[in-house]
Amino acid sequence: MSKSLNNHIELALTPEETTARVREMVTDPARVKRTDPGNPDVCNVYTMHKIFSPQAEIEMVNVECRRAGIGCVDCKKLLAANLNTHLEPFRARRARVIAEKTMEEVREAIQLP
Repeated sequence: MSKSLNNHIELALTPEETTARVREMVTDPARVKRTDPGNPDVCNVYTMHKIFSPQAEIEMVNVECRRAGIGCVDCKKLLAANLNTHLEPFRARRARVIAEKTMEEVREAIQLP
């Protein structure tokens, strides 16, 4: 993934933006139809599953993709959910920092100590 190619996922994206980015990811180029068996070994989405998904889900995606039990859209939905779960603590900390700064500005504006 590369920022210059606009195919990256920023840590600060909202869950909806992250899901949209994952939906755009390239999968196994040989898998044209939903019923075609896939090869997770050449799929970018599967590579990210290995980082962000629980082991049981990684194994399920590996098997189901190879036998066309799930499609690429299903696989991307699972990844987006796991990626958003993984990023949630970071987003919460970031939101807290932004909220604290905003409250400082509000207190200053209304002259509260």
